[in-house]
Amino acid sequence: MCPQANTCSMFTRSLAILASLAASFGTAIAAPKIDVRLDPALGDADRSGRLVVFLVGQSSGLDAQTRPIDGPFWASEQPLFGINLKGLKPSEAVTIGDSADGYPFKPGELKPGRYRAQAGLISRRENSDWKRVAGNLFSDEADLVVNSEGKGSVTLTLAHRTEAPKRLPVPGVEWFEAPSALLSGFRKEPVVLRAGVVLPLEYDPTRKYAAIYAVPGFGGDDRAAEYAARERAESTGAARELAKRTFLIVLDPEGPNGHTLFADSANNGPCARALIEEMIPALEKRYPLVPDPKGRMLKGHSSGGWSSLWLALMHPATFGATWSTSPDPVDFRKFQTVNIYEDKNFYSGGATDRPSFRELDRGTGKPRVVMTIRREARQEDVLGPGNTSGQQWDSWFAAFGPRDANGNPAALFDPVTGEIDRSVADAYRTFDIGSLVRSDPRRFLPLLRANVHLLVGDADSFYLNEAVALLQSDVARLQAEIPAGDTARRTEGYIRIVPGLDHSTILRSAQARAAPTEMLEFLDAELPAR
Repeated sequence: MCPQANTCSMFTRSLAILASLAASFGTAIAAPKIDVRLDPALGDADRSGRLVVFLVGQSSGLDAQTRPIDGPFWASEQPLFGINLKGLKPSEAVTIGDSADGYPFKPGELKPGRYRAQAGLISRRENSDWKRVAGNLFSDEADLVVNSEGKGSVTLTLAHRTEAPKRLPVPGVEWFEAPSALLSGFRKEPVVLRAGVVLPLEYDPTRKYAAIYAVPGFGGDDRAAEYAARERAESTGAARELAKRTFLIVLDPEGPNGHTLFADSANNGPCARALIEEMIPALEKRYPLVPDPKGRMLKGHSSGGWSSLWLALMHPATFGATWSTSPDPVDFRKFQTVNIYEDKNFYSGGATDRPSFRELDRGTGKPRVVMTIRREARQEDVLGPGNTSGQQWDSWFAAFGPRDANGNPAALFDPVTGEIDRSVADAYRTFDIGSLVRSDPRRFLPLLRANVHLLVGDADSFYLNEAVALLQSDVARLQAEIPAGDTARRTEGYIRIVPGLDHSTILRSAQARAAPTEMLEFLDAELPAR
């Protein structure tokens, strides 16, 4: 019985109103209990880092073999919850509640259903994938069942350590490492440069060879040399002749902020200098390579496409030519679909959110949006707040932008609102290839005319064709204004946008398959067989 009847009546009505509001917004009053603890077998040391809980729901469309910690997933929006841990002991457990960072909602807003749950404790970031860094921790999967009242519980035990991937023996491949004094000094810890060196077919160590430096795309590393070696061994025609005349050197572009793009930057350090001043001299000391730009070609796809294009344009005294496909944004007036200098918001440019990833519908052949920039960036923010996830957007922030007050990559846009920071955007001009070409055409046009071979599909999955179209238009205009001069001794460069192809299918196009022939023509013109 309540001695203050009016007060009790008001309190009861307030509860009813709160319950009604919660129901109208789809928010459960009771939240599931998600506990994470350490396995005592891991030892007594405190564990600190970013603790992330990954969920996969029954309606995700992902198969049972797909681990929750392998997310975030492009094709399926995944609930993620993250907190920073200062220290966790085996005798303790931490509860992931609504105070945690969450996407697309907080734990208390989970819809009823069954979820597969898994936790990861990210203590070291040396790579775009925290699972490829030794010493991070993760749990087994466990089921979380959320009932109609929003209740449920699960305990996830961090019992496993991640291990760095091994470079196993592969016929025709040698794993190469060289210490980097430049990057070690920048990061204040030992840094090793890596490459997978694919030997020429019918290798003769007494003769000199040209080299093709291959830059993998986002998430790739030097271990791609294993696949490349098999592909070379099975090649025919021009591709086989090229494999006889060249080393293929697959570089490792990974760093603590993800793909470094092999650009010297405020956040990643002197990555281009380390490649040019340390890695290449070490390789040319170890292998019979032609120590001349005429004997150094580049190739790359996606982030590797941007890297190879950047290296060819900025360091022509080191590299002779590039074959680049589907490069990351080459003109920041179309950073995917956003003009970073004029647009106000990365997330919204109208009635709907801006897209980040699309795929071609197999039935209609038309592209359909699969993921928005908002979703991709917000998931990254849960994985690594302060632009530290090492994922795609955070890697671009690191490669193209300045540092913030905390020493992290400065955000080009606010992770919650999407509002663009104009001062950060202006700093990106240093790495805006289109802007550089327009501002200094007499420097860059000869290289584009002779040394750059650039391909993209007009239905690129990440809308990268839109930036290439701007570059193509500017180059065509400048070509007409500035005489070409004598380029007869060089093979012709080009920028081509191929109809009907996306980010991946461009690699199977006739234009892409012509690259070995074009590389041989370049070698015949610049470095005849000897």
